[in-house]
This record gives sequence, C-alpha cells and structure tokens, in this order.
Amino acid sequence: MFDPTIYDNLKVVFEGALYDLDRTGRILIVGREDLVDLASMSRRFAMRMEKQQDATCQAKLELSSNLVDFASELRRMRLADEVPGSRLTLSFDLPLRMAVNSGAIDEHLRAVWGDVAAVQHERVESFAPHAGDRSDETPSGIYRITLPLAGKIDEDNIEDVVSLLDHLVLSLETIEQIGNSR
Repeated sequence: MFDPTIYDNLKVVFEGALYDLDRTGRILIVGREDLVDLASMSRRFAMRMEKQQDATCQAKLELSSNLVDFASELRRMRLADEVPGSRLTLSFDLPLRMAVNSGAIDEHLRAVWGDVAAVQHERVESFAPHAGDRSDETPSGIYRITLPLAGKIDEDNIEDVVSLLDHLVLSLETIEQIGNSR
C-alpha cells in the first residue's frame, strides 16, 4: 500500500463532488478520463459535463500532475525550487457559431474568476465538405475557452472545491445563456 499523493486526494474530492452535482441534477456528467502516461510519468484526470441532455455547451475540469510534482512530494527527494501540487484547468466548449458572443463571455469569466485563472480563447475548426467542389466547404467545429488556474493546488484547497464547482456551473449556465441569446 502507498500513501496517496496530493493528486490522488484532490482527484477523489473533485470526482465525488462532481458526481454529487450530477446526482442532484445540477449538471450531467458526459465524460470521464483517468490517464497515466508511463513515458512521462504524468497523470491526468478529466470530467466533462453539461447542464442538460440537449445542451449546446460543455465544461471540462482537468487535474494534472507530473513526475516533478510527485518527486517534490517525497521527503527524500524534495526539490528545492518545486512546490508540490497539481494543476487545475477548466475549459468550456461551445459551437463555433457562438464565437460572435465571445466578448460578453470573456467579460463574464473575467468577472467571476478574476486573477485566479487566465482566460484563453481558441477556435478549433474542422471542415465539413458539401457535395461538389472544395470551394463549398464551410467551417464547423468548436470554440474553446480555457481557464488554467494560476499556480498549483493541494490539500489546503480542498475546502474551496464546492465553491469552485459552483463557479464552474454558474459559468457554464451563463455561457449557455449568452451564447444562445443572439
């Protein structure tokens, strides 16, 4: 048996809190990943959620940790410059057509998250060919907004999980409303 790492403890708390939100109907969990990359000795846990079955937007919570994080946690191998912890990234995927409302969405996210997370916008396109020549191709895909939280989190942040998830759900609801308002 081994002592759980910061990553392990945070993963259990986030996973339980997200499934509680799903059970009460506040969100619907639509995807879960729990990955270990043996080549880089990194770990990544992610859960995707939406507000309802036919929602147009999805949110994703991603917790990650790498070998340096793990090694800095061990007393014998404490790295002088490295603070143990895990990184937390939140993201929102919405249809590309909602990108016209990105200014209002960005304003909301900056008001809710402040200096806790940087707001990054990314257009992820693919092309769906129509019958005929390639000039008829129209862009389709998603518009992704990513909020990597500043710094690392650890067990001292566990008391903030419920509040953080409330902010995540509020942001998802607001993005859905703003995105569908025009």
